Amino acid sequence: MTAFRFTNREGVARYGRYRISPAAGIEHLDAAATKNKDANYLFDELTQRIVGGPIQFDIQVQITDEGDIVDDATVHWPLDRRLVQFGSIVLSARADDEDQQQKRIIFDPIPRVDGIEPSDDPLLELRAAIYLLSGRRRRQASESQAQASKVV
Repeated sequence: MTAFRFTNREGVARYGRYRISPAAGIEHLDAAATKNKDANYLFDELTQRIVGGPIQFDIQVQITDEGDIVDDATVHWPLDRRLVQFGSIVLSARADDEDQQQKRIIFDPIPRVDGIEPSDDPLLELRAAIYLLSGRRRRQASESQAQASKVV
């Protein structure tokens, strides 16, 4: 997991890694349980769960200790590192124009908000560049498809 530098209002900065987990708990399915499931079963299940009520994910940040490596996402930190409650994400509905939104959204792994900065992990900049390139191509394909359908 990628580390980020979190700075509070007093200017104190610490590195940490996000931990996002479903408030309802984690359930692992083995190969037998998934054998006959459709390729989109997780998306379909998500839709069914939202109909039943909001779905919440808890966000925590695992804080580094002295000497922890923060510029290499492949290095695991010990599980005993302190976890700080950071917030939550609540899903209450699917977007009406979800298909169009998916074609327009470009994921950026680098936070662009005050108080959260990327670490010096060289993969972050590379990932950001690749996601931007991929997103631009997806947008171009979507726009080309939309223009072609207007011509017909």
